[in-house]
Amino acid sequence: MQLFKKLFQNSNNISVDRGRMRIRRAGLTGITTLVVKGISTIAGLITIPLTAKYLGTERFGIWLILSTLLTWISFVDLGLVNSLTNALATCDGREDKQMAQEAVSSAFYVMLLISLVLLLLFLIIYPLIPWNRVFNISSLVASQELKTSVFVCFILFFIRLPLSISGRIYGAYQEGYFHQIWSVIGSLSSIISLMFAIHTQANLPFLIMACFGSLLIGDVFSAIHLFGFRRQWLKPEYKYFNWLQCKSLLKTGFQFWTTQISAILIFETDLIIVTQLFGAKAVASYGITLRLFSLVVYVLSSFTISLWPAYTEALARGDHTWINHTFKMSVFISFTWSFLIGTLLVIFSPQLVELLVSKEAIPNLGLLCAMLFTTVLNSVSQCVAMLVNGLGELKLQTIVAPISAISNIVLSLLLGNLIGVSGVALSTGICILLFSLGAVGTDIITKLKLRVKMEINEYS
Repeated sequence: MQLFKKLFQNSNNISVDRGRMRIRRAGLTGITTLVVKGISTIAGLITIPLTAKYLGTERFGIWLILSTLLTWISFVDLGLVNSLTNALATCDGREDKQMAQEAVSSAFYVMLLISLVLLLLFLIIYPLIPWNRVFNISSLVASQELKTSVFVCFILFFIRLPLSISGRIYGAYQEGYFHQIWSVIGSLSSIISLMFAIHTQANLPFLIMACFGSLLIGDVFSAIHLFGFRRQWLKPEYKYFNWLQCKSLLKTGFQFWTTQISAILIFETDLIIVTQLFGAKAVASYGITLRLFSLVVYVLSSFTISLWPAYTEALARGDHTWINHTFKMSVFISFTWSFLIGTLLVIFSPQLVELLVSKEAIPNLGLLCAMLFTTVLNSVSQCVAMLVNGLGELKLQTIVAPISAISNIVLSLLLGNLIGVSGVALSTGICILLFSLGAVGTDIITKLKLRVKMEINEYS
């Protein structure tokens, strides 16, 4: 009996130490992510006026459209990198290196295959597409550079797809700060290359190659550090490719992918709906207000996203009590932060909007209160989403997310017509409350409580 108590105390101490390590790593990753995002934002503010002045209106428009392409990588990998996060965090909790090797190699070669298939399809349809009509180009210079610019951008996209795996591997082992450091190097290289290209009077395709090609430097260095030094045993090798692992990753990945698409429909359709209901004039007011309140969630997400792999690793070790405590703390901090900062934005947004845009774009009180309501609920729902992802309880979320997305669009149209522009913002908050927090949140919290109860009973 005494021996059992000693073993239990030792396991408790180990659990506490691991719990502290998870929080420490999550905090470090959050801080570095925030710093990197800040640098990237500043870099964007520096490069936009430079490129706008140099390229002119039409070529700058092409630049903006193509520059968004690389951000869509996560939507063509069928959710593989997200499912890899869970698989590796589980392997870390179980200390199973062989399964981790199989997961990385399987995911890498499938992503490589996806990239090659997409490249082949692109090469087939590329000459057949009237790119001038797609981009609605009229100037001769822009027309001459357009085709080459599109080609260069898509090639960079296909190269970057398999390289993106290293960032998720770091994240799965709660070492996302390493990837963020390499990302900074890529961002700084991108700015330097862009300024050099402008100085040498380079054309648009070369500008794209210089700016976005240089971003690959961060991905390459990240991969070299990861597979050459940090975790050499995880280097993708075909001998570790496993069809069963591949099938499992794709199955889980599809669930993540469905949720991602739904999230776009929920959060990225507001401006379109506002345009259709109230005209382009209302978009300026709604858009700048949305961007200001998005900063609240933007800061929080840098920290909450790093809890995802921590939850998965803790689950693999059976540390449900830590998961429960950490989740409650994340909800409390997220609610407090979003409510306090959101309230300050309600008070000071009119002055900020007047300073940043114009008096005409100042939002009314109804829109500000609707944004506060939605922002607070969205911040808390981020905590629920990380818990759902970390525990791998994705089935209900996969069903609920598309329903929530469709409901949001319908409700936005109804409330927009009934109470004005604030109804569009309010509908998003209502859908988050009903679906993300109501259906999914209640389900995952119930399951977590049950696991904690079983864990307590096991040791009592």
